[in-house]
Amino acid sequence: MDTEGRAEAERLLGIGEKLLQNRDLHGSRDFAILAQETDPLLEGSDQILAIVDVLLAAEKPLNNNHLDWYAILQLDRTCQDLDLIRKNYRRLAILLHPDKNLFSLADQAFKLVSDAWAVLSDPAQKPIYDNDIGSSSGSDKLPVRRSTHEPVSFWTACPYCYRLYEYPSVYEGCCLRCQNCERSFHGVLIPSLPPLVPGQDAYYCKWGFLPMGFVFGTDGNGPGPGPGPTPMLENGPEFGEAAPVAVSNGSATRKRGRPRKG
Repeated sequence: MDTEGRAEAERLLGIGEKLLQNRDLHGSRDFAILAQETDPLLEGSDQILAIVDVLLAAEKPLNNNHLDWYAILQLDRTCQDLDLIRKNYRRLAILLHPDKNLFSLADQAFKLVSDAWAVLSDPAQKPIYDNDIGSSSGSDKLPVRRSTHEPVSFWTACPYCYRLYEYPSVYEGCCLRCQNCERSFHGVLIPSLPPLVPGQDAYYCKWGFLPMGFVFGTDGNGPGPGPGPTPMLENGPEFGEAAPVAVSNGSATRKRGRPRKG
């Protein structure tokens, strides 16, 4: 383990924690992301990010001062998939439960997530809420989205096991959970996918295609030249119903990552 990198990550996370205590949500989020990128194995950054994302969503009420329960659960406002609603609620509830998350404001974020689930999972309350916020007229929003040519999905990578995922674009920048190693990570956009292996449903794994850079070592003897490209086989279900698609994973040794600027 890179002790210098771990110490720097802990310092950044400590700053993020203090900013969270002062309710500087944007500042806390920035430092939590830096800590996570400096040392992806450091615990706590995903918990701070979950708190901040929920509280920021609650600060943007909809018409008639309704809280945006969809944004709080990191869902699109047109979502009608109860399984997806349940999945997001469980993921956030695990990250935010006050018995496990000891950071400031975790209890407030947990209550918001619980309240959002209570409304969106109730077959009687949800239609009333949708009507009040105007989401029932979702067909009026579709031409606007098409005219702006916004991507419907994006690619990201788990920094722990290097597995690639395709998510709906609403999840970009959110705290996600890897279906392979089950760790939480920050959903950073990958501008382009790794090159395809000729004649195979696989991609070459190169660290430059990940949202953070990684330094490869040689048998624990310090930094050295990394291994050659590793073919990664495609697996997992087809993209649909807002479910992530696991495309590939790598086998490179994990070392300290540096925050990527700009």
